[in-house]
Amino acid sequence: MILKEVQIKTVQSNDIYKLLDIGRQTFYDAFGPPHNTEKNINEYLNKKFTLDNITKELHNPNSEFYFAWVNNQIAGYIKLNSGNAQTEPLEGNTLEIERIYVVKEHQGKKIGQLLFQKTLQIAKEKSIEFIWLGVWEKNPRAITFYKRNGFKIFDTHQFMLGTDLQTDMMMKLAL
Repeated sequence: MILKEVQIKTVQSNDIYKLLDIGRQTFYDAFGPPHNTEKNINEYLNKKFTLDNITKELHNPNSEFYFAWVNNQIAGYIKLNSGNAQTEPLEGNTLEIERIYVVKEHQGKKIGQLLFQKTLQIAKEKSIEFIWLGVWEKNPRAITFYKRNGFKIFDTHQFMLGTDLQTDMMMKLAL
């Protein structure tokens, strides 16, 4: 695939159902069975990936969403948080990558890298001190991706996926 075919575009209000669908799909693909039970993944999706929650997130002035489009299809997306939209309070002018997901059929085509490049562009425009994120400790592919892009582990935090307590590695990239 030629990267020129990928377009990164801001998610608009009228894209809410597309955002909800890709969010649910990519989260399930990344963390569903065999990594987690069907019950736990569905409980999480039905709690976090609802139309109401996604609408609130999309309209939060401190959150930004971008789709990666390939041949008029959504191939992935990112959700970036600044200020009080960040999931953890951190000191300084920081930017969180809360979600960066690529549809299964488009993985390995550098779309995640393009979404990350968009994040870097935004961070530089906002004079961000560092970009940070949480990545599941049992997701070595993602951890490798972030390390390759200069991120370092600086902490951990725990979260509930259904009834399962899980640990995220918190990683940051100083700019």
